[in-house]
Amino acid sequence: MDQISLNADPRSAFGSRAARSIRARGRIPANLYGHEEGNLHFSLDAKAFSKFLEAGHRLVTIRLGEQEESSVVKEVQYDPLGTTLIHVDFTRVRLDEKIEVEVPIEPIGVPKGAAGGGVLEFPLKEVRITGFPQDLPEKYELNIETLELGQSIRLKDLSPPPNCSFTEDPELVVAAIAHPREEVAAPAADEEQAVQPEVIGKKKPEEEGESEAKK
Repeated sequence: MDQISLNADPRSAFGSRAARSIRARGRIPANLYGHEEGNLHFSLDAKAFSKFLEAGHRLVTIRLGEQEESSVVKEVQYDPLGTTLIHVDFTRVRLDEKIEVEVPIEPIGVPKGAAGGGVLEFPLKEVRITGFPQDLPEKYELNIETLELGQSIRLKDLSPPPNCSFTEDPELVVAAIAHPREEVAAPAADEEQAVQPEVIGKKKPEEEGESEAKK
């Protein structure tokens, strides 16, 4: 996992109003904590951090003036629409200490089962991996070309990156080729029963007969 550096500006104002003011300047409020050291509160350039995140990076050196902190992205918060970054939390790391992170899974190739009409299901988009920061990958590439119709790949079928290990349930399905769903045919026209609406106030045949008898 490559370690990138991001320049940070200290912040001393807190609360929703202060956060809105920071974001209005094109920056993101952020915190750094961990290892029983004091928490740091700062802001980052929104474009620089978005580019860093979209590239799949997680390990980062936060530069706050003369101070440098090795850290990993712990949590990213978005607005209610899920489109705009509003806050980031980082946790300190040491190169000689193992950490656990979520790594995106990137499927490679076109599965054979797709040619037979199968549908690719990909329920596990990220996998939790533990290892030393320098050994953790930016992404986990998964070759799915050999997947046939009805077959699946579980976490236990995969090999973790060197010097790392998976921390989730080995039985989790990572990818599968499912049979296409059968469409339910609409009922034939002669099988449908046409139901005529009853006119409110109209007499039924037996009621009409009784009325004629009383005349």
